Amino acid sequence: MIKLSATAMLIGSVLSLTACGEKPKVYSGRFIFGHEVREFIPCGRSALWWQADQDLVADLIEFYQLNTTEPYQAIYVQAEAKLLPAATDGYAQEYPAVLRLDKILDWQQAVPDSCNAPSS
Repeated sequence: MIKLSATAMLIGSVLSLTACGEKPKVYSGRFIFGHEVREFIPCGRSALWWQADQDLVADLIEFYQLNTTEPYQAIYVQAEAKLLPAATDGYAQEYPAVLRLDKILDWQQAVPDSCNAPSS
């Protein structure tokens, strides 16, 4: 009985800590995919390197490949993501930070005009 109570308390503590965790942040911006390029440029900001589980972005990559006509053409994407520190190796090290895509919310072929140029 004591073991069961201790286990229940531990599970309750873990669940409450998880509930208090950070809410995912929603990023909207230009998404670019290509040979040695994985850019996500949040609206009004500088380019970031993106990373994600391959299964998570499989449909997005397929949409990108079917709907872009030029190499490194941007499409509009909205995603829940987390900003991570800059990478220390590979192509990602050329970017100021890494954006880990956790959930794709929307994508569109056309990038809204309001999202095309970084604000000064």
